[in-house]
Amino acid sequence: MQQPSIQRAPPYVLEGEGDHVLSKRKLDELVRQVTGSAPTTSSSINKTNKDDVLPTSILDPDVEESILQVADDFVDNVITAACRLAKLRPNQTLDIRDVQLVLERNYGIRIPGYSLDEVRTVRKFQPAPGWQTKMQAVQAGKVMGSREP
Repeated sequence: MQQPSIQRAPPYVLEGEGDHVLSKRKLDELVRQVTGSAPTTSSSINKTNKDDVLPTSILDPDVEESILQVADDFVDNVITAACRLAKLRPNQTLDIRDVQLVLERNYGIRIPGYSLDEVRTVRKFQPAPGWQTKMQAVQAGKVMGSREP
């Protein structure tokens, strides 16, 4: 009656700054790109060297931490939902179409360069001829009923 224990794979450990998906440096670069502000440099250091750029952040530390947490939660939610979709298929691997489907359906995000295999076509409703005649009779009855005093 001994059942073999199910072994779980160890969780993925992020390498980089702490356990965030997005590093503070990359977030700062993104904010500078969006706002158009140039990075500040030290006035006493030779400005020709790329390493002289000081990483002074535009964001408050609390705001920065909140944005990093939102990014972590977003990635976690997308991956969790994509894994649930992948589990429904007989294949036990996470596929790009699982992630795409979650991003498109839940968040309205389309990834350029990647398209779903099947082209979705919108089918126009084509009622049966019997239903059409029945609806015409109902409409005619409404018109005739409204004419009587």
